[in-house]
Amino acid sequence: MKNLNKIICLVSVLLITLSSCTNEVVGLVQVQLLKKVVEVSADGSSNTTLLTYDGNKIVNIDKVDKNSTFSYTGDLITKITDLDKSNQHVNTLQYAYTDGELVKITSSDNYVLNYVHNTDGSVSYEKLTKDSNNNDVKIYHGTLYFQNGNLIKDDKILDDAGAGILAENTISKTYDSKNNALSNILGFNKLLDYSTIISSNNGVSSSITSLVKHIDEDQSTSSIKMNLSKYLYDSNNYPTEIVSENILFGGNNATHVKSQLFYN
Repeated sequence: MKNLNKIICLVSVLLITLSSCTNEVVGLVQVQLLKKVVEVSADGSSNTTLLTYDGNKIVNIDKVDKNSTFSYTGDLITKITDLDKSNQHVNTLQYAYTDGELVKITSSDNYVLNYVHNTDGSVSYEKLTKDSNNNDVKIYHGTLYFQNGNLIKDDKILDDAGAGILAENTISKTYDSKNNALSNILGFNKLLDYSTIISSNNGVSSSITSLVKHIDEDQSTSSIKMNLSKYLYDSNNYPTEIVSENILFGGNNATHVKSQLFYN
């Protein structure tokens, strides 16, 4: 009987140990986070962007020309401090939310972005600045349209184009079904001013249509620019390489060949 009790005790200890080890393994599973981006140009030159985190909260994005520091209140990003490395200028952005949705960005560079979340899921926005008499001046306004967590269209009207001039830009995008490299960053998808990279999936094509109309002269000019992006993915369906003129964190360049992405 004593031997039987010993065996039962040993089996119990073994089961507890295995259970503990299993929990530790589960606990060690990490959320996939983008840590480094290498932007490669046609002449073979490259520059590197580094991302640092506290858990799955973004702390810093260090680009070749700009350094951005992020601050949270709870699970929401409420401040971003941008340092322009070329001239050491600092722009501080304060983010305000209502019911978890972004409603206002206030910049130390004398502008404000206001957002209204519409019942159909679209988001209306406007950018205002102050003139020398402290009056509001509208720079532009527009509407963002989303589908399945992806920004599919951005209609923008430029209010500062000049008297008698109507200027409009429309960006339309299509997506793959894979994971956005930035989708696991807590609160990042709330940042509507980062609209080109906050979607759930990856943009495979985009078109920018521009229209400028001189109302008094009844003359107008229009243009359209297309851009295609091709992807390589890892086993978890996150992009590891993007062949495109688009630079991951904004802007595009005809000499840009590809972005190489590295994770934790």
